[in-house]
Amino acid sequence: MFRKLFLSLLFLLITTSPVQAVSWPPEVKPEQGKASGTFEFWDAKQIITIDFWNVGQTGGEEYSKATVSRKCAEKQTSDGWTCVDDEPMPEGIFSGGPNGTITLEGEGAQLDLHLVDGKYFEFTVDKTYQAPVENPEIFSKYRWSMDESIPIPEIKEGKYEVETYGAVRFNDLFGQVEVNIPNPDGTYDEESWNLAKIDMELPPGTRLKVSEKSGLILALPNQAIINVGPETEIVLVSVDPREGAIQLLYGNLKANIKKMMKDGSMEVEMSQAVAGIKGTSFILSDTKTESSIRVTEGIVKFTSKSTGVSVDVGKGESVTASSKGLSEKITFDPIEEENKWQVLSDNFKKINTDVAGNNNKNLYLVVGIVFAAAIIGFLILKIRKSKLA
Repeated sequence: MFRKLFLSLLFLLITTSPVQAVSWPPEVKPEQGKASGTFEFWDAKQIITIDFWNVGQTGGEEYSKATVSRKCAEKQTSDGWTCVDDEPMPEGIFSGGPNGTITLEGEGAQLDLHLVDGKYFEFTVDKTYQAPVENPEIFSKYRWSMDESIPIPEIKEGKYEVETYGAVRFNDLFGQVEVNIPNPDGTYDEESWNLAKIDMELPPGTRLKVSEKSGLILALPNQAIINVGPETEIVLVSVDPREGAIQLLYGNLKANIKKMMKDGSMEVEMSQAVAGIKGTSFILSDTKTESSIRVTEGIVKFTSKSTGVSVDVGKGESVTASSKGLSEKITFDPIEEENKWQVLSDNFKKINTDVAGNNNKNLYLVVGIVFAAAIIGFLILKIRKSKLA
């Protein structure tokens, strides 16, 4: 009786979260992982054990299954209940990767256990608990960095599920923007950076690099608008309008998610934090060692990747994440911040206008020179004919 009641209430109490986009770099080998942790339920201490494969669903059906079981840490509760060791919970499905999710369905509800940076699974029963991974090294190959000493987010490589949600396209481009589209196996060719064109379709996994005095505006299928500032690199992890995901490797971006579709959500991963967004407007900055957020409208859930601690950041509030965790909230002027981005956008437009104007001037100059040369040539020919006559 206790077991059935435990499962029913546990499935109802645990807060679900959207499954994240996952990756499987080609150098990763399927390895089994194990995690365990304790939590309290009806004043009885419980031990939860999780067995899974690091690659999860991206490795195929044989690696997607995860087993979650529970047993009693203490047999007797303070109010006289007797804790009975549980049978394994319903078999779960692990999406894979260091930030994947185990999803279990049973007792008419869904339970999600979210893995954070390959270090621990996070779940909620009245309050949030963690189950540390005993062998986190199975995710070590998921890391990518131009400088191994600098922690930056992994570039999502592997088996992207390409579905037709409506293409991601550029709304506008300023200056020099480069694009690197992944190979069919999810890997990248560092020699295959190409200049972006306004009519390009951008599939999942596309890397975008913005140079100095440059910028871009993206329109996502979920109606989100992303402004990317100079000297910034991002990865379009997922273009699913229900669960969009972007990586900010370094630099600055401004996102307007206020018009997002009704059931859509958005997530941006940075070097030190993850921002979970729905229906808001905010600015993100990443230096590769610090990740910060400034919210200009709405509320954003900001989660430290090093500690797993989350905080809700509201309008006019800013928080910075580092390897030590989250800073205290500080306040700023949302209107002033929005104006900075408007000035930046106006400057970009001015650059484009100046370039176009200079190009037109150059064109007029060339046409003028050609026209003058033609007239001079005509006059010389006429003079020669006169002398011959």
